[in-house]
Amino acid sequence: MLTHRLATGLTLTGLFLAILLVDERWLAPWYPLWMTAATLILGEAARELARLLEHTSARPASAIVISGVLALVAANVAPHALAQLGTSAQAGGMNFDAAAPLDVLAWPLIAFVGVVMTAFLIESIQFTRPGGAMATLSGSILAITYVGLLGSFVIQARWLAAPRTSPIPVLMLVATAKGADIGAYTLGRLAGRHKLWPRLSPNKTVEGAAGGLILAVLAAVLIAALGRRLGLPSLDQPAAIGYGLLVGVFAQLGDLMESMIKRDCQQKDASDTLPGFGGVLDVIDSLLFAGPVAYAYWLLLGP
Repeated sequence: MLTHRLATGLTLTGLFLAILLVDERWLAPWYPLWMTAATLILGEAARELARLLEHTSARPASAIVISGVLALVAANVAPHALAQLGTSAQAGGMNFDAAAPLDVLAWPLIAFVGVVMTAFLIESIQFTRPGGAMATLSGSILAITYVGLLGSFVIQARWLAAPRTSPIPVLMLVATAKGADIGAYTLGRLAGRHKLWPRLSPNKTVEGAAGGLILAVLAAVLIAALGRRLGLPSLDQPAAIGYGLLVGVFAQLGDLMESMIKRDCQQKDASDTLPGFGGVLDVIDSLLFAGPVAYAYWLLLGP
């Protein structure tokens, strides 16, 4: 188990760093590898969540969930693609700035509204008798929100340093969130004594949570220092410490919230896609909750 987890973790880390490096070195600011990875990862996470929820009264329509999440992924890249194609900011009555982090969030939000309305319409067309439509619709919208809408903040972190291109915001997010995961897992196994939230996850401990926060802060401080050394947009040290604490807390909350989903669905893992970890959703759960917090923190205290 530990060997599989280590091998899978190292492989995923290497792939993530390679994607950032190649995109930044040769493909900026389109970042096609980042968008390909986001499409594959969020698409698979959507499939896993839809299958998990089939074990509850909310039985989402898998096709709607997956297509809805993929529509949100496309909406996240749309403003950046239009900006690179030289589309006028005023064209067609649109007024947006692809370098403005709040402006670009309007695109996935509008897409989300369209997806929800479409889900309603499809469910109404398929409606035959009372008793199941609302459960299916609720499950579908929940899955799209959880994976697609929360995941939008992780995707947009790649462009957060615009108009300059820099991998620091997304690298700091991933390093801090996964640092919280690794710290909690490691210290929990070595010194865990007091249960943190046994109703949701019986194996997580208070000691592990403390270890997660420590490693999250260390990761944030190191990545911020790397950014400053390279002359890239970054956080100063006090802001990086606050970032590590806040994002570390929400990363662990994200892990616990996915544990609640799996526990309610009476499943141990989202799938068996990744040896040692379970499913894709089991890997990105901390990022889904940490992403919006990290994005807002960077907007408020970033350069």
